[in-house]
Amino acid sequence: MKILEFIKKNRVRCIVAAAVVLVLILMFVGFKTLVKVGNPKYFYNYMHNTAGSLDVVYNASATEGADRMTAYCTEETDPAAHKVVEKLRADGQIVSAVSRGEKIDFSYDFATGLAGVKGMLTFRGNYTRSMTSVGNAAIESEKFTSGSWTYSTGKVLKSNGVDYWSGNGWTGQPIIVRWDDDVKATMNLFDSAKTKKGLTEVIYPGMDGCIHFLDIETGEETRPTIYVGMTFKGTASLYPDGTPLLFCGSGDAQTGQFGENVCQRFYIYSLIDGKLLYEGGYNDDFAPRTWHAYDSSPIIDPVTDTLIQPGENGVIYTMRLNTQYDRASGRLSIAPSEFIDYTFTIEDKYSQSGYLWGSECSGAVYGGYLYIGDNAGTFYCLDLNTMKMVWVQELNEDINSSPIFEAEGSNKYVYIATTLKYNYNSHSMGEAAIYKINAMNGSIVWKKPYEVHTVKGYAGGVLSTGVPGSGIVSDYIFYSVSKLPEIEGGMLVALNKHTGKEEWTLDLDMYSWSSSVLTFSQSGRAYLLQGCQNGDLLLINAANGKVLDKRNFGSGIEATPVIFGNRIVLATRSEKIIGISIE
Repeated sequence: MKILEFIKKNRVRCIVAAAVVLVLILMFVGFKTLVKVGNPKYFYNYMHNTAGSLDVVYNASATEGADRMTAYCTEETDPAAHKVVEKLRADGQIVSAVSRGEKIDFSYDFATGLAGVKGMLTFRGNYTRSMTSVGNAAIESEKFTSGSWTYSTGKVLKSNGVDYWSGNGWTGQPIIVRWDDDVKATMNLFDSAKTKKGLTEVIYPGMDGCIHFLDIETGEETRPTIYVGMTFKGTASLYPDGTPLLFCGSGDAQTGQFGENVCQRFYIYSLIDGKLLYEGGYNDDFAPRTWHAYDSSPIIDPVTDTLIQPGENGVIYTMRLNTQYDRASGRLSIAPSEFIDYTFTIEDKYSQSGYLWGSECSGAVYGGYLYIGDNAGTFYCLDLNTMKMVWVQELNEDINSSPIFEAEGSNKYVYIATTLKYNYNSHSMGEAAIYKINAMNGSIVWKKPYEVHTVKGYAGGVLSTGVPGSGIVSDYIFYSVSKLPEIEGGMLVALNKHTGKEEWTLDLDMYSWSSSVLTFSQSGRAYLLQGCQNGDLLLINAANGKVLDKRNFGSGIEATPVIFGNRIVLATRSEKIIGISIE
């Protein structure tokens, strides 16, 4: 009663106060809209949830032919039926066909192991993109340690000349390597690193345009930083037999000192002395797209000494490196030759307004085949020896998640996932999905869809790359799905590899583009590590999805962490590389 009497006596003041509160709320929402995307679509997405998890679509007959040794197309996956038009260039000249004299043939054991040196030598550790940690961890308390080290990085101007790339972002996984002592002795390592027994080196190209080198135990610099001046978003690769060559690619163009545009490119560096040995893939007229970014982690076949570098410009570059390495003296050189480059168009699809060529995901390999997807949702198998498309599967949405190749006995499959493109519909709420695909013919075994949000600059769906389970979680494959059901929400899901159904789900406080990392204790217990955009790092029981520990680092963990034994290396967008452990 007293409240009602107060309102009656102060009606005008109450109306004014209510109006002020309403205006403040509208200003807050409007400000958030402008800051987030500069587009009113965000308001609709902010006010409406998606349906989230949708029903699995399963096709048992799609497993037929998965046991074959040679890839082939079905009527549905025939490139000719999809009006694929391929284009080849050999040593700078357009040609109609190529055939490599020395055949590329990745064995499954090699592609899953990369056993030249101990470490994480490429994105997800191997060329099937299935390895996320090195060694088993001595885990007892199932907690993060209280102590950690922090290394400050920086930022670099974007190609728009106004904004900055900072810290480390998607996919941005560090490379971890334990060099043999005789190799260390020939490198430009600082004395403290060169003489340290069992040194494990973190090699981390970042968004600040630098390649950083750190001791995994202390965070101290192990050798001079390489300043490139071009931002690195993707993950680098090392030559897989222990030859100290580093391969990495820039993710954005730069504005030069005279205002000129400096095109993105891929680089090869010697890790003996830090010198640049080769750069390529820039200002290429062969490319169907002028955006020459290289977020895809390169693949190197040490048997034929061949580099395979997919680009976001729509070209897959290959070259023989002609590597010469004297391990005793440290003399190292390359003389690239036999350049064979591939691109394609799809007549009907590529004529659509706003179509974007090129690959941001990292490819997976098996035998003589490359499995890769592009920004337009085209997922395909390329014969690396003829550089011809074997089969194609249209997934329709952007493919940022890298494919995972896995053998189940004699059957061979690929897991792949999609991101919902912006401008999908009037409100940018729609379907992204995780797929299991027959690797030999491209048929879809199952599809697990999710309804997600996507607004300009903030893609929803699956930008992470999955983790295939092993050991006690061998029937699971894990993915983080972003922007569902709320616009800033997310889920971590464990799917049954055979059916695509959810075994467990975990709602995240904020979405994640960072890929999950799977590790095991020495007793066989399975753990997931998950970084999130709100700065949370989660330690999770992989068998049931229970969160065991959480640490917040104050800024988005967009890059993918790695685990080496008990040691974790992660990075944030706030210009920090961090070392921490599980105990």
